[in-house]
Formats: sequence, structure tokens, C-alpha cells
Amino acid sequence: MGDLFDPYAFAVGMVALLNPCGFALLPAYLGFFLGQQDDDEVHPIVALNRAQLVGLSLTLGFMVVFGVIGIVLAGLQSTIQPALPYVSVAIGVGLVILAIAMLRGFSPMVRLPKLERGTGSRSVGSVFLFGVSYAVASLSCTIAVFFAAVGTSTSGAGFVDRLGGFLSYGLGMGLLATALTLAVATGRRGVVNRFRAALTKVDTIAAMILLIVGPYVALYGIWEIQVERGSITPWIDDVITTALDWQASLAIWIDQRSTLLGWGFLAINVALIAAGVAVRQQRSPANTAH
Repeated sequence: MGDLFDPYAFAVGMVALLNPCGFALLPAYLGFFLGQQDDDEVHPIVALNRAQLVGLSLTLGFMVVFGVIGIVLAGLQSTIQPALPYVSVAIGVGLVILAIAMLRGFSPMVRLPKLERGTGSRSVGSVFLFGVSYAVASLSCTIAVFFAAVGTSTSGAGFVDRLGGFLSYGLGMGLLATALTLAVATGRRGVVNRFRAALTKVDTIAAMILLIVGPYVALYGIWEIQVERGSITPWIDDVITTALDWQASLAIWIDQRSTLLGWGFLAINVALIAAGVAVRQQRSPANTAH
């Protein structure tokens, strides 16, 4: 897939779409798209074409944010690299504190721009800006996982590899968001209602995940500091090396299937576009007159 694709960052990006800061906003996004489909005369294929456009706009928003972050951090790698282990420790401790607060009733919410209902370029631009805002908001809850995934998977890599890690993360978020949008185009309100039902449990689930992620991120920072100093605590080394081995195995597993997944998803989308063109031609006034 080339240097610009990082399978592990891609997988983490898919999971990161369902983060506690942004998860509550997914029903609003899906509901917005559902509002575009209220016309019962809309052909199912045309509805799927709209879902493709909306999903693409959202994905571009994600990738712009993470691409800019990737360019900046990859360019400043030599400058900020010495401080990153200490930042990881601080973020890990902060995540544990956040998890405890969430278990005690705190709910992290981020205000995002309202989506404008309608069709055409106005809606496309609105979804793109929503994607940008969603990506920025997501970092407040996933920044540790974000940097752990991209940082560890591209450790010692060059500019292009590091930029590819950030772009792959955004692409993973966008792929899952597009899949959900296509599901709404076919399943309609049932998908949105399931998300709303899950909102009552998402904070608790997220807090439990953060209680695992937080200590790991802090330990990873401590491990990097110890590696730099040449004195490593055995049990910390065992935990981190085991996690890195698991990460490498997951990356290989995804990489072996990413080509099939990518070309399969592309083929489906091309087929939908072709079908949409055929439907529009068939339903055009000129053809209807005949």
C-alpha cells in the first residue's frame, strides 16, 4: 500500500471514531443525513449516492485535520521528540483521572457546529466542517491513543512514514463513518435509534477503556525514558514489549487484508456511482417522455 498507509494507525482510527467526546454527536450526524432522505420518492440507489458524497466530505474533514497535524509534528520531530515521553506520562495520568471522573458521573461533551439540513454544496461544506470539528474534538479524548498509535508504529521513521500514519488514522475514522452513513441510507431510522440507545452506556464503557489505556500510555512514556537512560525496569519492559509485539501482529494481520478491503470497498462505491448514473438517466425527463 506504500509508505503513506499504516495499517495499525488505520485500525486505531476506526475504533477512535467511537470516542466518548464525539460518540454522542454521531446520532445527530446520522439524523442529519436521515433528514435528507425523508422524500419517499428518492430512489434507493440515489440515496446511497448521497451517502457516498456525505461520507467522502466527512472523511476529507478528518484527513485534513490529521494531515496538518502530521505535517507539523513530522517536521518538528527532532525538536519535540525528547519531550514526548514526558508528555505521554502526563497524558496517561490525566486519562486515569478522567476515567475516574467519568465513572463518578462526569460526561465529556464538546460543542460542534450544527449541521444544516438540505442538499447540494451547502450540505457538503457543512459536513466537511463537521468532520474537521469532530476530529479536533475527538483529540480531547483520544490524544493519548492517537499519539501512542501513530508514534509507536512509526518510531524511527521518516517524514513520509509519519505523515502516512496520521493520514491512515483519519482514513480509518472516515471509512467507518462512511459505512455508517451507507447503513443509514439503507436501514434508515433503526441505525440512529440504536446509537441513541447506546448513549446511556458509552461513558461507562469509555471510562473502563481509559482505565486500561491511561496506565499503558504512562508506562510507555516511562519505558521510553528508561530506554534513553539505559536502565529499564524488567516488568515495565515485559509489558511494553508484549504490547508492541501484539501491535506488530495486528498491523501485519490488517496489512495482509487491507488490499482486499480497499479494492473491495472501492469496487462497491464505483458500482453504486455507475448505478446512480443509470437511474438518473432512466428517470430523466427526456426518457420519461418516451
